[in-house]
Order: sequence, then C-alpha cells, then structure tokens
Amino acid sequence: MNPPLCSPHAQRIPYLNFDSRDYAPGEAMGVWQQSLARSWDLSLDDEVSGKPFHAYSDMWHMDRLLVGTGAFGPVQVRTRRERNIRADQLDHYRLILLREGQFDCDAEGRRTALTPGRFVITDMARAETNESCSDSMVMFIPREQLDDALPRPMDLHGLSPDNACSRLLGEHLAALLAQLPEATVEEVPGLSRATVNLVAACIAATPQNVEGARSAVEHVLLRRGRRFIEQQLQDDELGAQALCAHLGVARSTLYRLFEPLGGVSQFIKERRLARIHELLSGGEHQASIASLAEQFGFKSAAHFSKAFRAQYGYSAREVVREAGGLSQVAAGAVRLDRWLGALMH
Repeated sequence: MNPPLCSPHAQRIPYLNFDSRDYAPGEAMGVWQQSLARSWDLSLDDEVSGKPFHAYSDMWHMDRLLVGTGAFGPVQVRTRRERNIRADQLDHYRLILLREGQFDCDAEGRRTALTPGRFVITDMARAETNESCSDSMVMFIPREQLDDALPRPMDLHGLSPDNACSRLLGEHLAALLAQLPEATVEEVPGLSRATVNLVAACIAATPQNVEGARSAVEHVLLRRGRRFIEQQLQDDELGAQALCAHLGVARSTLYRLFEPLGGVSQFIKERRLARIHELLSGGEHQASIASLAEQFGFKSAAHFSKAFRAQYGYSAREVVREAGGLSQVAAGAVRLDRWLGALMH
C-alpha cells in the first residue's frame, strides 16, 4: 500500500490509496479485510475463492464527504450486520456508481443489480449485503447533508434511481475525480455542495418510497436526537430527560424513536465507547484509559472494561498497544477505518 498522504502542497486535500500489487501474494486480501473489518464482514465467493485477489482504491477526504474509486476482484461478498453498525456508528449514506463489472445489493429486502452507469444508495445505519466484482465510484455522504437537500424525507436504503439526472451524475463524478488531485481546500466546500445537490436532484425525481407523515417526522426527530447525543457525549446529565427537553417530546415518543437502536441508554453508551475507541486507536491522545472512561461518563473501571470488550471483542489496552506498535504498512491499512470513524463528528 502506498501510505496515506496529503499532497506536498499543504492546501491540497487529503488522499488515501490502496494497491494490492504492493503486497506479497496472499497478503493483500488480509490487509484489505483488516481495513474494512469494523464496517463489513468480507469474504470471497466460494466459486471464485481460488482465483487471485486484486484491489485498487483511491479516496479523497473532500470537506465532509469521502469520494473515490475502487476496482477489485474476484467476486467479494460484503455483509453489514448489526454488530458492524454498532461498531463503527456511521450515520451516513453510501453511494456506489458502477463503471464496469457486477454489483448486486440487498438492502433489507430491496434488491438491486446495477448496470454500468447506474448507482445505488445505502443507509450505513441499516443492514446490507452485496456481491461485487467491479470498477466503481463511491461516495460517503453525511445523513443530515443529503436529507437537508431533499424536499421531503425519503427511505433511501437500496434506492437506485434511473432518470436523466441520475445519468448525469456519473459524468459529474468522473469530472470531479479527475480534478480532485489538483483541487485545493478552498475549492472543496463548493464542490461538495454542488455534488450533494445533484445527488438530491436525482433522488427527488423518483418520488416512490416516500415515507408516511409520521415516520417522516420521527426520522427528523431521531436525526436531531443523534446529533445532540454526539455533541454532549461528555455531559454527565446526558440521558432521556435531556433528550426529551431538547426535542420537545414525551418519554414514550423518545423510547419509540430509539428502540431500533437498542434504546436511549444503550445508544449513548455505544457512542461513548466508539469515541473512546477512536481516541485510543489514534495514538495521539495523552489521557489514560481510566481518565478517558471517566470523561465519557463511566464511573467504574470495571463497568467500562466489561462494556468495551462486549462491544468490540477486545480490551481498550489492546487498542493502545496496537496503536503504539503498528508498522507503517499496517498503519496505512487501518487509516480508512479511522477516516470512517471520524465521519461521525
């Protein structure tokens, strides 16, 4: 892997690259799996498991978006389960636009088999399975940024519009990706807004699957609630009462909103653990594990250790050791994982 890097010019936007040719035979697949492990369970299709693995990816951190390309084979099976959702806590949409090859997606029963030039959007807060051997363009979009650009709330999970505007999106993304290596940080916010607005225009031209009035209102409330939680993770008073006051809803409504996420208290705990994990894995935070745990509302070291291991399957100390001992190559392999985690705030 070429190590994650920025352009030598400070004003250039951050860039990340993966190339399986940089690894010895048999090594690249493991590194690729490692970089995606928190967000997806990844395996090769049984029928092609004997074929050599190859992958190439470019990714740019474009303001609040991640935009890039990926080409890989043979057929990969990626599954995003509840434990992946709770591990990375992403609240983003992912857009895949197929250029060549195969991309079949099952978004909680909404199935799509892309053809070149078509795209599909999936909700990273929901389960998904896809099988792919493709050359694609990919974009991660903050939920609130895309939702705010739409004229009404919609269920976007697995949506694959096919209209004149959606066909223009491919041309726009191709031109954008060609320009990003030379783009400056000053240009990025305008490019980002224009791109999200074009995606919204593609979606708005497909009015089916509009949620009912009640689900639309609750969708907005849940988004606001999650945003408030993210801003108040170190507040000892963060809980159901504070959320009800902020959202102006009754406890029964609040509990119904957060029931799919495991409940209010569980979701707050998971977000606090995710933030601590990110700080520890960055290797740059000087506070001790105990101090971080206390800052984020864990009054008992034993309670924190048990909760952390239950969510991640390993201890906080193992995260610190790994962050301190990663080789340059291994550090590069997990950089995408850290970028995805950083999207949440």
